[in-house]
Amino acid sequence: MRILLVSGIRPWDPFGGAMRTEVIARSLAGLGTVDLLVLPLDGKTEDPPPGSVYERVLTVPQRYSPLDRRRNPVRSLVEVALGTLRAQVRMTRAAVRDEAPAWLAGARYDVVWYMREHIWLMTRGLVAAPSVIDVDDLRDVLLRRWRSIGKADRGAPLTPLRRLDMSRVIARWESVHRQAARGADVLVYSSALDLGRSGYPNSVVVPNTYTAADDCAEREADAERPPTILFQGVLAYAPNADAATRLVEDIAPVVREKFPDLRVLLAGQSSPRIDALGRHPGVEVTGTVPSMTPYLKDADVLVAPLRVAGGTRIKILEAFAHRLPVVATPVGAEGLDAAAGVHLELGDTTEEIAEKCVRLLADRGAAEAMADRAHALYRSRHLPEHAAQRVRRAVERAVDG
Repeated sequence: MRILLVSGIRPWDPFGGAMRTEVIARSLAGLGTVDLLVLPLDGKTEDPPPGSVYERVLTVPQRYSPLDRRRNPVRSLVEVALGTLRAQVRMTRAAVRDEAPAWLAGARYDVVWYMREHIWLMTRGLVAAPSVIDVDDLRDVLLRRWRSIGKADRGAPLTPLRRLDMSRVIARWESVHRQAARGADVLVYSSALDLGRSGYPNSVVVPNTYTAADDCAEREADAERPPTILFQGVLAYAPNADAATRLVEDIAPVVREKFPDLRVLLAGQSSPRIDALGRHPGVEVTGTVPSMTPYLKDADVLVAPLRVAGGTRIKILEAFAHRLPVVATPVGAEGLDAAAGVHLELGDTTEEIAEKCVRLLADRGAAEAMADRAHALYRSRHLPEHAAQRVRRAVERAVDG
């Protein structure tokens, strides 16, 4: 079997979406030969690292990328006329049509796996083969959550004009969902919750997974270390930046009423906004790190106070794998089938989250028991082999068509 994987991010990049793509790629490699067509937002062309599963790789950078802040009159006019998403899809599709056919010439594929719906829009029709679209999460859900907390996409102030534009973009994503459901043989979601929201019969779930660097069997207590709570990930990503700000400015001061020496670790790709949080007392901002494992082992509680999220959080699976107790919002923990009070603690308000943090920091025995149960849940449902089984079923379903 020969498979074409089409992705908007490099699978070997160190963040959650790339982790999912890499797991999908390795699962597909268990079925046959995998070629990769990657459309990166940052415009960089990189060779895959040693040991990758790809037979061939072609990079075609996305046009009108949101990471490219440069604007000229033509681009501004096109984006206003078409909307940002349509403009990005149309211009990138034109670039792909210029560069991909020669690379694809002579290759016959048994299935094409697209990572995200907008990537399918940019590349559909290039290859005549059964198709799978990995929706992963629902963009319109994310936008509605921004709007519900009075902010525009990426956390900008929600002006009347931006509210109107958000309504237009939400409607556009709803249309994209319908197009994808008609155009693909199989749709894939990361949780049963999102599958239920979609309601399309040609849908399956491939769960998010995490591969720990080691078994993480034991956590070593450090009596010299102050009580430490961690929030990790790509902190420059707007939903994470919103959560980090909430943790430092609202939640941590309440926890410090019980634990005055509280330490807050913000680990992962930073931004000026996140760097500024490091000026608060007891807050450490690491920036990008080669491995998250030392920080997961150096913390007592992971806190995920997310107000905006979609799909499922790999950061919580990381904590489960390392037996690190978790406090999260219902939005932050959704889709993982983790039970409140059993596998993690849930809270919505600042006071609820802070109270759950205090409880876990004060009762280490209860925290360790909860972390052990969460670790067992991770081992039973969120290892790469669990995703591989679902990937195989999705491919078989698409091919049987």
